[in-house]
Formats: sequence, C-alpha cells, structure tokens
Amino acid sequence: MPLEAVMICLDNSDYTRNGDYMPTRFDSQSDAANLLCGAKTNQNPENAVGILAAAGDRIEVMVTPTSDLGRLVTELNKVQIGGNSDLLRGIQTAQLALKHRQNKKQKQRIIAFVGSPVTATEKELEALGKNLKKNSVALDLVSFGEVEENAPKLEKLMNALNSNDTSHLLEAPVGPKLLSDVLLSSPIINPDGEAGGGDGGAGFEFGINPQEDPELALALRISMEEERARQQAVEGGDGAAAASAAEAPPAAAATDAAPAAAAPATSAPAPDAAVMEAMGMEDMDDELRQALLLSMQEMEPGAADPPAPKRKAEEMEAPAAAKDAEMPAEEKAADSSEPSLDSRWLQDPSFVQELLGSLPGVDINDERIQEALKEVSGASQDKKDGSSSDKKEDPK
Repeated sequence: MPLEAVMICLDNSDYTRNGDYMPTRFDSQSDAANLLCGAKTNQNPENAVGILAAAGDRIEVMVTPTSDLGRLVTELNKVQIGGNSDLLRGIQTAQLALKHRQNKKQKQRIIAFVGSPVTATEKELEALGKNLKKNSVALDLVSFGEVEENAPKLEKLMNALNSNDTSHLLEAPVGPKLLSDVLLSSPIINPDGEAGGGDGGAGFEFGINPQEDPELALALRISMEEERARQQAVEGGDGAAAASAAEAPPAAAATDAAPAAAAPATSAPAPDAAVMEAMGMEDMDDELRQALLLSMQEMEPGAADPPAPKRKAEEMEAPAAAKDAEMPAEEKAADSSEPSLDSRWLQDPSFVQELLGSLPGVDINDERIQEALKEVSGASQDKKDGSSSDKKEDPK
C-alpha cells in the first residue's frame, strides 16, 4: 500500500440534518469517516489521517494528520452541525495542513464529503483543480444528498485535477445501501481493487479482509450472528402467540363437544359387560380386567365396527349353550334346584314364626299371619306328596 497523509473534509452544514439517509446525512457521513480512518491506518502503519470541518463561521481543523486512531474517533464525535459548508476553502485548508506534514515521503490525499450545494463557481473549482494537480495532491470526492445539483461542478473539478486516475468521484444517491457500504466497495478505500473494487467487496465477508484486520472481521461476524438470533427469537415469539390464538377456538369447541361425546360413552359399557360375563372376568381384579379390555379393543379392526365385542360374546356363549343342551335332565334339575335353597327355609313354619317374631311391630298371633303360615305349610306338604308319587311311577 502507498504511504499517504490523508485529510478528511467533513460537511457539517445544516443540510446534513436531513433524514433521507439513514439515520441522517450527518450520522451516515460520520460512520463513513470512521470507516475511512480505520481503513487508511490499517493499510500502512505509517499512514497519517487528519480531520477538518468545512462548515460554520470558519474552517476548523479538528486534528492534524496522525496515526492515532483513538484520537481520530474522539475528534469525530466533537464535530457539531451548523452553518453552510464552503468546499473551496475547506480543500484549500486541507492542502495547507498536508503541506506541513511531518513525513515528507507521504503522498498527499484529500477526501472531501459533499452533502450540501456547492457555492463556488465552476471557474474557481477549475482553478483549484489545477493547483492541486500542480502540487501532486490527490482528491477523492464523496457526493451525497445533492448529487444531481452538484454533479456538473464536481465533474469540472475532477477533469481539471485528475491525472493517471489517482483521484475519484463517488456519487451515492439515496437508496437501500448505507453510505459506508457504498464507500467500502469503492476505489477510495480499495485503490488496488483488493476487495473487488466496484463489486461491493465480494472477495471477503463483510468487505473486510480477515488477514489484515482479524479482530474487526470477528466482531462483525459475532454481531451478525447475535442479530440473526434475536430476529429468530422475535419471530418465534410471534409465531407462538399466533399459534395459541389459533388453537383457542378449537379448544373451546372441544369443551363444548365433551358432553356430546360423553353420551355415547355411557352406552359403551354394554358390550364390555357382555364380554366380561362371557369371559368370566367379573371376579377378576379391576386392573387386570381393564388391561384385558384394552387389549381386546386394540385387537379390534377399528372403532367403526362396534358389533365386534357382541360377536365375540356370542361366539363364546355358543359353545356354552351347546354344552347346556347336551347335559342330562337330572343335572339340569340339580342346577335348577340350587337357587331354591332359600324357599326351603321359608317353607319351615318354625323358622318363619321365629323370623317374624324377631321383627319389631309384628304380632305373630295375628289371625292373618297364622292363616298365611298355614297356607305356606299346606302348599309345601302338597308339593312333597306330588314328588313322592312321581318317584313311585318312575320305572327306575
């Protein structure tokens, strides 16, 4: 990189209060000047950069050419907005400051920001260009804000000055790109086209060569990742809120439909009861019974086939019915006689009298009770006589 002494002329006039460049013309110019200071000091350790304010009551040199980047950043923050900018006097003052540079081997360069209308005439600018060319001073102009209005005058100045393409005119109209981004991809920062020149610094990520400034490249990468994570978190929060709002009506509908779904569920135990009766699960443990019922439901082909439990119960009841049909008559009679055990106790008059006498408020000597007992005892006696006669008639 060439060894240079650079003076940066800032336009701090009232025009820079305009907000057509984000956030304002002055703030975007300050960012671009900060970028220039860092780029020029990194290109060569012996480079020197100075800052000059071209608006106000007088031209003010904020700092003479120095390699101290911290001092340059501090002085940039001290620049105040006010008055009208005088480009002609500002460039002449910068040329005088470069003339008194400490290292005479440094090439002279002036970088001037033009964000307000140029008040000098074309003849004055043309004479200025010839003087700069005579003293081997290169000039870079960054035109923004009043680009179309200042274009003819600035072209006259560049035509009178430029030799061997050492000077450049950069026009940055209002657009989506920041002024610093436009400057980053220009020959003003990359005179040898290291970052692609006019290709927008496509050679390196963020337009910064990580070999020259690894700390800056790392800081930019970390900042980008944090911003991406923050945007994803914001989008995720909005998506969760929208999803909860969208799920609220179906939830309300589900609560309304719960009573309707409970009605058919009450009729569902009928098949389960049949299955339980057929499989003899009435005496089983509750947990074991529920497990068997769930396993049977999983084996069913689907909920659209409700008669499946009934068919299973019928299939299991059919062998039982056939077995009952094949049983002898005596066994059936024995089975049918088992439920009549309580009736035998009731046919015993002494047991009935004792039972009735134990009841409170019952008079065992009542005529109606005595007549009922007689009828019960008489019916049981007739039944015994009939059964004895049937046994006599049986050939066995």
